[in-house]
Amino acid sequence: MKNRHIIRKNSLKYLPILLFSFFPYVTLYPVNSDIQPWCILFVLVFSLLLFYKNTKFPSEISPLWLPFMCSLGLLVVSSDILSAIRSVFGYLTIGLVPFAFYFILKYEYDLFEKFIKITSIIYFIVGLVQILFYNQFMSFLLNRLSTSENRGVTSLAPEPTFYGIICLFLILIFLSLNIKNKYAYIYILLFQIFFLAQSSMTILFLIIFIFYYSIFKLNIKVVFFTLFGVMTVFTFLYNIDLASYNIRAIQLLNIFLEEPTNILIVDASVNDRVSAIYFSLKGFFDNYILPNGFGTYTTYLSLELPKQTTFWWVSESNRIMSYYGSILFELGFVGIVIPFTYSFIIFKAYKYKLRDFLLYLFFLNTILFSAIPLSFPFVGIYIATLLYKAKHETITCSQ
Repeated sequence: MKNRHIIRKNSLKYLPILLFSFFPYVTLYPVNSDIQPWCILFVLVFSLLLFYKNTKFPSEISPLWLPFMCSLGLLVVSSDILSAIRSVFGYLTIGLVPFAFYFILKYEYDLFEKFIKITSIIYFIVGLVQILFYNQFMSFLLNRLSTSENRGVTSLAPEPTFYGIICLFLILIFLSLNIKNKYAYIYILLFQIFFLAQSSMTILFLIIFIFYYSIFKLNIKVVFFTLFGVMTVFTFLYNIDLASYNIRAIQLLNIFLEEPTNILIVDASVNDRVSAIYFSLKGFFDNYILPNGFGTYTTYLSLELPKQTTFWWVSESNRIMSYYGSILFELGFVGIVIPFTYSFIIFKAYKYKLRDFLLYLFFLNTILFSAIPLSFPFVGIYIATLLYKAKHETITCSQ
């Protein structure tokens, strides 16, 4: 208790890592990247200080060192050094962010709880000002900003999609911890997803969550009301002129309602994102689950694209727009360590609640095939909260 009290007295030293991890796109000196390097820098420095003090690395996340070590080996033989260095730092982030934030949760839980609440409100206020008054509000803090009239606002993220994904992971973090009044903040975050970000991808993730919830929670009442709600929405949408609403999410829904397979063909963004998942996994198996390395994805695409006609809008760069897809393509069988480690930590966090374990196991491993960057810190923060839950909250609940 004495050591814990000392740490709390000096809690200001945690603010830089909290600030740049919860606001990873914010910078005062922009570089040519969406996620700014300040998060990685502060996480690295903070972790080195913990290692210097002989802080024990949690055994549950120690397997995440293997992909990082493999990435260092692939860096040596890579032909695209810049792409390789970016990926190496991404794999370093995957291992260090859970370590750093588990330590913060363990010794500065109150600070973490206050900061996540403040974070949710800041994103909300900035997004609200953008949609009501000026859509460029606070944009000077970002490296770039990309939106349009038929899309939502970005708040402190470069695109509405990333804004929505940040809100989604904040919701997951709130759900994983015993935070006071957490549902009020969850409702605020849901409001941001639907009415501020208006991110079709994030809304799709929420639908996937409801789908898994209906399967694994097996709550007849929830299933009934979910089906009733879906049928009501579909009936409403079929009886209005969706084309008159210049909102991208509604336009995509209109395409999906008319012919579900058309959404892959008509929408360039959807086509591009699905192609990244398809070609990265195909490359993983085509190379007999051996590492493809860094800087080879463009070459692989140049060979595979002429063989098919489904994917017509593909980003032909070495940056793969899929979290798990990029890991499996680049690292091969070594990359499987990451989803297995995440799944094991989810199991430990919910080992006394089988239904919750299945819900979050399937949900997290589904959405991580999407276009989430390796260096996106919210994935590691969420894993840290699950690890904290497994080691502390679960023990308390089981006693």
